[in-house]
Amino acid sequence: MKEKNFFLSLNKEALLDKITLEPAYCHIQKGCYIAKVSLGRDLSPFLGYLKPQVKALYYEPENILIYKWKRNEKFFKISLQRDTLKFGLVSDKEEAKVVFSDIFDHLTVLLTKIDEIESDLNPLKRPNALEIYKHLPKTNCKACGEMTCLAFAAKISMAEAEPEDCPHLDEKSLESLRSLLE
Repeated sequence: MKEKNFFLSLNKEALLDKITLEPAYCHIQKGCYIAKVSLGRDLSPFLGYLKPQVKALYYEPENILIYKWKRNEKFFKISLQRDTLKFGLVSDKEEAKVVFSDIFDHLTVLLTKIDEIESDLNPLKRPNALEIYKHLPKTNCKACGEMTCLAFAAKISMAEAEPEDCPHLDEKSLESLRSLLE
């Protein structure tokens, strides 16, 4: 694929200085940010090649790819849109720099494999909170860590919680919820 190594030509060290932090909504009192980096190059033609290699949560062909990525024991939501990379949640700029460095290396590896992969341009959307809520027990027991089942459904919709986090889902409900999320 033409220019497949364009990502490799980016200067990781220079990009570290371009990281900005945006406040994110969290229950944590301090240190809850989304990190943002302008790559200076359009990544959108490559999103369809990245999608089959990651656990995609949302995808609009050649526009945006959002996926979950695990670093150590922590999950990060990564958003690639045109020339911008966003990821979170991070507690401060120093953590953002360390995580960005690892994400950069992760993307470099994925992009070197695109000649072996068929592009997947099928859009992908997560179900909204109300669709998910229909499958929950509606007890508002707070055992999942959220105040209500609807708040828990919203977390699942944003890939910030898993259906298994609800201790009151029977196997049938859990299975139908999993299939809704696939």
